[in-house]
Amino acid sequence: MFTLISLFILLLSFYLFKQVSGSLKLTQLNMISWIFYYNLILQSFIASILVINNIDYHYMINKISNEDSRFYGWLAVQYTMIMMPLGMLFVVMLFGYKNNRAIFQKYVHAPIIPLLSPKDNYIKYSLYIFYTISILSVLYVMITLKTIPLSGIFQGLGQETLNILRQDASRNFPGNLYIKNIFALGLTPILSYIAFSYYKMTKNKIDLYWFILLFIASFMILTYNIAKAPFIQYLLGFIFLNILINGRIQRKTLIILSIIILGLLVTVYLLLAGSSGISFTHLFHYNTGILGRIILSQAAGTYLNFDLFPHIYDHIGFNSVSHFLSNLFGLEYSERSSRLIMMHIYPQRVANGTIGVANSLFIGEAWANFGLIGVLLAPFYVGMLIQSIYMFFLSTPKTPLFLGLFTFFSYKGSVTGGFNDYIYNMSYITLVFIFLWIYTQGFILKQICKENKCQK
Repeated sequence: MFTLISLFILLLSFYLFKQVSGSLKLTQLNMISWIFYYNLILQSFIASILVINNIDYHYMINKISNEDSRFYGWLAVQYTMIMMPLGMLFVVMLFGYKNNRAIFQKYVHAPIIPLLSPKDNYIKYSLYIFYTISILSVLYVMITLKTIPLSGIFQGLGQETLNILRQDASRNFPGNLYIKNIFALGLTPILSYIAFSYYKMTKNKIDLYWFILLFIASFMILTYNIAKAPFIQYLLGFIFLNILINGRIQRKTLIILSIIILGLLVTVYLLLAGSSGISFTHLFHYNTGILGRIILSQAAGTYLNFDLFPHIYDHIGFNSVSHFLSNLFGLEYSERSSRLIMMHIYPQRVANGTIGVANSLFIGEAWANFGLIGVLLAPFYVGMLIQSIYMFFLSTPKTPLFLGLFTFFSYKGSVTGGFNDYIYNMSYITLVFIFLWIYTQGFILKQICKENKCQK
């Protein structure tokens, strides 16, 4: 019965997402269709059917103490599959459309245009400064770390040691976190997309050279802690960028890029396995290896949130949103639910620094934070917020600056990272202000140049 209900909900969700995505074709993959196919179906929906039928056999989901948590988690996922696209549809209608197919097709088939001048030199002057800052920030992170976890693979360090190095680099970085998180991790990939877009528009070798440097810097910073997902997602961004620039991606190209990305993912798994080895069956079994990681591991936190809150932990409220806000409003800061879950089920591994957080569909953290009201409101709210960002980009000029940001948010709009990121995300807010500054400086320079009758 649960399976039949789920399949009916999937069909209804598919229809709703078709109205709000612009296109559900894989050759026109976009911010909304990626969330539907990857975050919802692959990382949440399939798991909900396996979990509710008790056929997941997953090492983390097996930690559930109350079997009702399986039902509540399943119900929350089905609810999200409907309410999230309804929130998106509400925003589309606020923009004055019944669906956004026409505006999406118009955007992706439009040519790239400069923002302020034919060669966009006004903007590029500021961009060159930030190109340099981001590259130097990446070098700063590499120099500040005593041991780069990625180098540990080639040194033949064991799995346990690599896990400790990875957690230490991510959670106990000894340097300035703003430089690492904003200018290195956040800014570098976006700037590489912008440089690539400028090269596609101008065919200027300077833009190509900057792109190559930024691509290398992106590789360094996105793989420094041997996390598998960030660099794979970054490469995926070029599929989005290709579609946004050219209108679609050829099936042959899509298949080749998918094989390359899968090959890189398998290679990383094999390198991390080291001397312990890993069989092909284990690597691609539905509850272990790569498939298990995608289908069940990313979903486990959803059910554990319903299992542990409020029975083991009280509902958190806004206390886990950020240290800054907790201090500002006099709240006692709490770890996010994803961390509390691991502290409960794997206390020793958390203590020795070999494990991080339990990711979940955002509705899991919404429950942990706010209980039933969080579950009821979160899907509609998150759908509205994501669709507002999507419609904003579709309504902007197709310039390299906006293309870079659009590409970044196309794969960074993941809904399996938690609910707090949709309440307050200082890194993203800072990035927005940086690009507003770049535009403002370019506009001021243009006005000065116009008054002095210079041409750029």
